[in-house]
Amino acid sequence: MKKRQMIARLVFLIGLFLFPNAMTSCSKEEYKTYHHHEKQPSDENDDPDKKDEIPSKMSSGNYQLLTSQPGQVIEGLGFEIQSDNYSERYENDDPEFGVPWDLAPAERTRLAKEMLSGFRYMRVAMGIWFRGISDDRKNFQERFPGQVNSLLQLMNDAGVEGISMEYWSPAPYWKNNNSLNNGTLKDYNDDNFLEEFTDALVKDAKYMKEQGFKISSWGLQNESQHTNPSYPHCHYTEDQLVKVFGMAAPKIRALDNTIEIIYDTNSGNAGTYGEKLWKENPQLLQYVDAWVYHRIGDNSDNVMKRRENYLANNQGKPIYQNEFEYFREQVKDYTREWRMVNTAQSIMNWMTFIQSPKWYWLHALKPISEIDREGFGLGVYRPSAENRGLDYPNLKHGHFTYEWSNYNAIAGFLKYMPWDSRRYNIKEDEERSNNRVMAWKKPDGKYVIAVTNRSDEWFEFKITLDKERSFNGHRYNKEGVNLDLGRQTDSSILSAKVKPWSIDFWVEE
Repeated sequence: MKKRQMIARLVFLIGLFLFPNAMTSCSKEEYKTYHHHEKQPSDENDDPDKKDEIPSKMSSGNYQLLTSQPGQVIEGLGFEIQSDNYSERYENDDPEFGVPWDLAPAERTRLAKEMLSGFRYMRVAMGIWFRGISDDRKNFQERFPGQVNSLLQLMNDAGVEGISMEYWSPAPYWKNNNSLNNGTLKDYNDDNFLEEFTDALVKDAKYMKEQGFKISSWGLQNESQHTNPSYPHCHYTEDQLVKVFGMAAPKIRALDNTIEIIYDTNSGNAGTYGEKLWKENPQLLQYVDAWVYHRIGDNSDNVMKRRENYLANNQGKPIYQNEFEYFREQVKDYTREWRMVNTAQSIMNWMTFIQSPKWYWLHALKPISEIDREGFGLGVYRPSAENRGLDYPNLKHGHFTYEWSNYNAIAGFLKYMPWDSRRYNIKEDEERSNNRVMAWKKPDGKYVIAVTNRSDEWFEFKITLDKERSFNGHRYNKEGVNLDLGRQTDSSILSAKVKPWSIDFWVEE
């Protein structure tokens, strides 16, 4: 047992260096467009009775809820699950780790019912976090007993509807290096080989369905553009991806026509991989159900600035991003409060300006041993084999705790934006990058208005309604979640005064 724990700890240390900053095509400098540095608290300025004191004067803006201008249906939010762990070899005999399998039974339930309730989709990363290899090395299966059942139970307890099944790497047999790490396919010119390969992808999908997973979305490859990122991956050129997609996508469609087929997962329709498909191979557009982007840790301002670029050449397909987190450089550059509000604004701006039906955070939980944990996870947990303190000396084995800067950013949307809500337009007197607003109507017919304040000063949203309505207010910030703001009743104007570094939700009665 001690030998196994030593091996496990070694794997954790190796893992710190295997998943660095290769997961985005954007440069580090691109993100440095806004900085906020926390003031050090002092005894005389840290009076809790003054923190929520609303000033008599503050900046404000004028807004109008346009109930005659409905937008897209918001299908829901997603997260990724790290159901396995980093490795040097990525083989079946690696130590057994992963969420939720490595959590104590009560913690599995708490994770599902407290943290993940409200999410609709769970992103399953084939070849890295789901990577049990079949005997012939052609397909994936669970890597250790109980892995699949723990995932299904998590989804059931949380009420998650389905998985987004997306490949980091196909099974080793198909790779030119016989490994999950790096590499590419053995042969792009042999159509018989590619037919057999794409049949194997369908077999993987059948396996997941037979285990009990509903496949909501399917993607051929995560971030195809990388060549040697030193983690499970398969590199495709633009021509190669289009060719294999053209052979695989019709087979997935034939297997289950309810599965959403996504394309590119880096730069969607705007990148070179997207252009290669829609411009030179338009016959394949019938198999593209959505263009998908990764804009990791992106300043939410950029969605507003680049809306025309995102929407151009979308071929009538929806657009959304399915991986959002913060790299360690971004964690260093921006405070927790800035990141918290920025994440909320990312959700709002993608849905408002790009009409996105979905939005995905990255990981539910990260191990406390991983260097990127603060920016990657909604929380952190202590694996059963991890005995070092690592900033969490009191966290028990198999237990987790929240990373408030990430979770508090999303929690209000999980609670007050039910699946299949419909967004409604709001007229703004000025598009303010630090004070965003979004409205939607829940399936029960009641409106919700979300407002943010990504600044050091209070801000008032003066929102003209179509008639007298009554709302309850709820605040999310570093102090907590779902903090009561009271009621505004029978008024045709909603006055939402937002505290610095806060996200407020006004929910119609």
